[in-house]
Amino acid sequence: MDFAEPDRAGAASPQAIADVMLQISHIADSLGYTHGLKPSQWTALRYFAGANNSQRTVSAFADFHATTRGAASQMVEVLVGKELLVRVPVPEDRRVTQLHPTPKALELLRHDPLNDFAGIIAALPGEDQYKLAETLTSLLRGLLEKRQSV
Repeated sequence: MDFAEPDRAGAASPQAIADVMLQISHIADSLGYTHGLKPSQWTALRYFAGANNSQRTVSAFADFHATTRGAASQMVEVLVGKELLVRVPVPEDRRVTQLHPTPKALELLRHDPLNDFAGIIAALPGEDQYKLAETLTSLLRGLLEKRQSV
C-alpha cells in the first residue's frame, strides 16, 4: 500500500497523510507493551520524570494526558503499586501530594521504547527533522484547538 503517494500535481492527499500518521501512531503505541508496562504507563513515567515539582500531581498529569482525574489516579495507583512512583507530601500544603519517579523507574526509562522511535527520527537529515517538528507542532496545535472547541 502506497500510503502518501503524490497525486498528479505532486501533492499527497490529506486523507493519505492522516492515514500514514495514524499507522505510525499505532505502531509506535504497540512498541509500548514492554517491561510489564502499557503505553499509557510509559507516558505517565515520562511525564513525572520530566515534570517540575509543581506539575508532579495527578491533576496536572490528567490535564497533560487529556484524561479524567479518576483515570489518571488509577494509572498512578498502578505505578505506585509497581514501585515506579512514590508520593511525596508538600509541607507547605498538606492537601497536595507530588509524585516522583523511583530509582527503579529511572532505570526502566533508560529502556524506554520511545527511544527506538526517536532513533529513527534521529537518522533523518537535520533539515527534515526540523521540518517534521514544525509540521507536527502545527498539526498538534490544530488538533488541540479542535478538541477545545468541541
